[in-house]
Amino acid sequence: MKTSIFNFNTRTIVTISIAAALYGIVGLFGIPIGPNVQLRPSIIILSVFAVYFGPIVGLLAGFLGNMLTDLLAGWGIWWTWELASGFFGFFCGLVYLFKNFNIRYGQCNKFHIVFLTITAILGFVAGYAFAGINDILVMGEPPRKVFVQIAIILVTNSAVFILLALPIILGFIKTNRRHMNLRVED
Repeated sequence: MKTSIFNFNTRTIVTISIAAALYGIVGLFGIPIGPNVQLRPSIIILSVFAVYFGPIVGLLAGFLGNMLTDLLAGWGIWWTWELASGFFGFFCGLVYLFKNFNIRYGQCNKFHIVFLTITAILGFVAGYAFAGINDILVMGEPPRKVFVQIAIILVTNSAVFILLALPIILGFIKTNRRHMNLRVED
């Protein structure tokens, strides 16, 4: 049985902390691909935690993890981009809400995978649009530069999610499904 997404006990807080720390530290490593843009495989970590533990864990882990990356890298806090990661984590974790979806027990069907893929990409779109619009309106960034950044980030992160994160999540599901019927014998 899955725990409620609103159950904030010690385990949930520790899970958020571990996810944020892993996402934040791995987020320091990336491949530069555009103006202030890096290809970061750290979204794989955020995706897995969001699917395993739900949208609230995904939201907080994404927000806090991106904040950690920015602080450790010396960039300062860009709250709109921290929220963009949080949005992705939230949207990615929405699949957790389906009663017949449980990654721990390998319960998943094709609809869940399609839903996860669509909501993950929508999470990128919502987060990056929010961050980009705020960069233009609040920070005075040039719109053309921001649109190029958003287009590059959207395409590359979607590719990382589809080509790397999704197969890892499917691997967890397949492995857990295979071991679901194990029983301890006396």
